[in-house]
Amino acid sequence: MPLLRKQLDPKVVLGIMLTGTFFASVSQSMLTSALPTIMHEFGINATLGQLLTTSYIYVLGIVAAFSAYLITRCNVRRLFLGALALFCAGCAVAYLSTGYGALLASRLMQACGTGVLMPLMQVIALELYPKERHGHALGLVGLVFGFAPVVGPTLSGIITDMLGWRTIFAILGCGALLSLAGSSFVVRDVGKHGRSALDVRSMLLYTFGLIVFMVGVTGLEQFGFFDVRAFGPTLVGVVLVAVFAVRQLRVDRPYLKLALFRNRTFATGVVLLVIAQAVMMSSALQVPLCIQEIHGYTPTESGLILLAGALCMPLLNPVTGRLYDRYGGKLNGTIGFFLLVVGTGSFVFFSSDISPLWIAGMYMVRMVGIAFVLMPMTAYCMTDLEGADVPQGAAIVNSFRQICGSLGSSVMMAVVTSVSVDAGSIDVSMVGFSVSFAIQALFAAVAFICVLLFVRGKRQTRKPMPSA
Repeated sequence: MPLLRKQLDPKVVLGIMLTGTFFASVSQSMLTSALPTIMHEFGINATLGQLLTTSYIYVLGIVAAFSAYLITRCNVRRLFLGALALFCAGCAVAYLSTGYGALLASRLMQACGTGVLMPLMQVIALELYPKERHGHALGLVGLVFGFAPVVGPTLSGIITDMLGWRTIFAILGCGALLSLAGSSFVVRDVGKHGRSALDVRSMLLYTFGLIVFMVGVTGLEQFGFFDVRAFGPTLVGVVLVAVFAVRQLRVDRPYLKLALFRNRTFATGVVLLVIAQAVMMSSALQVPLCIQEIHGYTPTESGLILLAGALCMPLLNPVTGRLYDRYGGKLNGTIGFFLLVVGTGSFVFFSSDISPLWIAGMYMVRMVGIAFVLMPMTAYCMTDLEGADVPQGAAIVNSFRQICGSLGSSVMMAVVTSVSVDAGSIDVSMVGFSVSFAIQALFAAVAFICVLLFVRGKRQTRKPMPSA
């Protein structure tokens, strides 16, 4: 795929595009520390509050699946500038919103733009670097993708206390707008692209199936696990997604090439990424909420407590990328999930009077573990992919990661709410958080065992992809 005209250095243009993508990526978590303030202003509960973040990530995952078609059909210039412009429009709507509905709609607009930008950047990075340096390439992309969302809670806490939560969107929108203006001068149209037909039926099955499923999962938090308003939509969503999956294995030009899961390397990597993303997103939403609602800290204090851990993940991404290039996925996965088990499990034993230094330390351990997993496992997924399978693989990885991360955080929030109510609390409680962290640690432990059993090291021979 010819990406850029010869007179431009591809790496320079990639850097400029990543700068614009940073503002879109950071918006994923920019409301986590501001959620209590927004909840009080609009008079909404924790379920609707965290939906501002989980729905964003969920829609991001849905759009990421559509990106495989867009990347193979459209040129880089129009695709990149259009996605960034849509994000800017979403920030403007958020800043001007006067009710919860408008704010939620603005978040979905931002997610649509970000959902195209993230897989687009990964595909470009993989095209610019040879396969033996894919870990390094994705480490550079991960430096942006990792740094952006993890510093969100810290920045949003400080901005919310000093200037109000609306200023968050003013800053993001202005930064993205400046990047949009600069990119319009340096980002060029690509060369030839395929004229692949879009499988509209598959797209509708996937999109509406996941939306209905998300409605059901959100109902788990509001109505309980056994209410028909919760498990009814959940069941319908499962059926629609199952029909979609069967269709992808039968059509000649699938919307998502699920046949890639026949390759053990790709399937193992995606499963591990899904678990890591779900654990990361669950804690990213619950830890700031726990710090503010249980321990009584302000949004600024909450952000500062998490700052050290937030900085660890992006700064380690280039290091973990080089380790992957040298040793393969097994070393990174073993270290990463072990630290994730230790860091997440420690929160189970926290009490309402725990020292903020302990919270900061254990959160740092968690984020170091995440840094050893996310981008190296993404590179591991793409090991056996070639040609047109690369954008398809990137679309599947990004879509599944974001969707499962959103679903995981929603289910874990439902656990917090349900356990808290059973414990006699009208709101969230420390008991509810402890149970949620225990479940997350258990999933991380299962992933740790899977790494030991199924992930191969660098020295083993890689088998080619089987024909679909």
